[in-house]
Amino acid sequence: MKDRNGAGLSRRTFMYLSGLAALALGRSGGSAAAEEAVSAASVSEWNKLLADVKRFPLLDALYGRRSRRFGWGMEIPKGPLAYKSELPPAPLDDFERAMLIAAGLGVSGWHHGIPHTTGQDGLCDYAVRYTGRTLPVAAGIGNTDLFYTQDDGTYYVSTRNADGEKPWHDTAMSEAEQLVATVAAHTRKLSDRRIDPPREAPHYSAHNFWNGNTPGSTLFIPVGNVSEQMLDFLFIAAGSGYTTYDDLEGRPAGDLQRFFDAGLIDPKRRYPLSYMEQYLLTTCAVEMGVMGHNMALALQPLGLGGWFFSGVSPFSVMGAAAKAGEPGLGFAFEKHEDWGVPNPLGIEGVYETFSPPHYPDMRAAVEAFLELKFGPGGAYDPDTPGPFRDDAAIKATAKRPSKELVECVIATAEYIYATYGKFPGTVPSIFVRYYTQAHRLDTGFYDRFFGPGSYLDTHKQNVTRWLSKIRT
Repeated sequence: MKDRNGAGLSRRTFMYLSGLAALALGRSGGSAAAEEAVSAASVSEWNKLLADVKRFPLLDALYGRRSRRFGWGMEIPKGPLAYKSELPPAPLDDFERAMLIAAGLGVSGWHHGIPHTTGQDGLCDYAVRYTGRTLPVAAGIGNTDLFYTQDDGTYYVSTRNADGEKPWHDTAMSEAEQLVATVAAHTRKLSDRRIDPPREAPHYSAHNFWNGNTPGSTLFIPVGNVSEQMLDFLFIAAGSGYTTYDDLEGRPAGDLQRFFDAGLIDPKRRYPLSYMEQYLLTTCAVEMGVMGHNMALALQPLGLGGWFFSGVSPFSVMGAAAKAGEPGLGFAFEKHEDWGVPNPLGIEGVYETFSPPHYPDMRAAVEAFLELKFGPGGAYDPDTPGPFRDDAAIKATAKRPSKELVECVIATAEYIYATYGKFPGTVPSIFVRYYTQAHRLDTGFYDRFFGPGSYLDTHKQNVTRWLSKIRT
């Protein structure tokens, strides 16, 4: 096993760390021997669960999926389904959480990119990364990642630049402790506290006051970088001869006459800016939605409650209410009196926009984006691994965009930023909107109010397993 810095992580160290987690749940008497014994038992239990998960039929997960919102420690205070759980909130364990993360954005190897486009003679260069993951990504850009928050803190998980030569199905999924260690190697702790905005509007929708982001639950938060999608698509559009046209202002998006004169782009082939940006926001939303749905499917073999939803304000989650005492994820924002909502810029050094203030100007952002793709270690660096039998030879046919094309994209990007004060101009630079929540299911609620089949056998098994833990 490897720790987050690549150093060896011994089995004894792993057992000790797992034992600390067991202590947090109140299971151990406190001695080092007890910690290791408990954690060793946990690993054995996890490996059995991993085998069960791998055997669980896909169709059973698809047709057994439901939004199961009522978890341990929750209460519906009034109405026909009024009910108060008699069970204490109990957080996910390391294996359960790692299994859900692996389902959402686990590494599946290398993706195949786009094999050919008529606009280029060599290898199509649309992709930004060749890392294949469990979710589809538009044009191989692949910048979608994940945050999560729970009782012991808030975390960031990234696999967008992971090594595709080590697909998790063949490596991490071989044993439970290896899966836990692999996910940990891609995880960074951001704070020691749960994101916990006031349980009222506008932070929560009224129907999520009682159950969203509650103690014991883990709230998974997919994130997409629309600014990066936008830069890639500007290269695709201009490289195909399209003029990005600001339909809101009724003019080309930039001083593009020299590119018309050169025949690079056609002024009659207009790509409306507002439509382009809506399209790219949609591609991010689809990626995030698939990630969330994959995690919701993975709840079923694990026997966990939870659901995919959007009832927590993304601005509260990102940190727009920091001055009111709720830092959220710690995102920076830019604001303008003409905007309906603030524009998220991400977290410096963690997840950033390709725009100011992370870059001096849009020229610098475009140059950094090109370096990401074509520079050392980039997707088209012939010395980097990838999906092809002969990576070096095939990648060598992908050329950096011409100076003329780069200048055209810079002119358009600079126009958008200067006109709208942000990049992209009409949609968020970084997008957070959907969540998957996981918690332990209170089957007593469903037994009382719902008919047979409202939960699966795996939910019964999870409850039985965890009742035995808290009563030990």
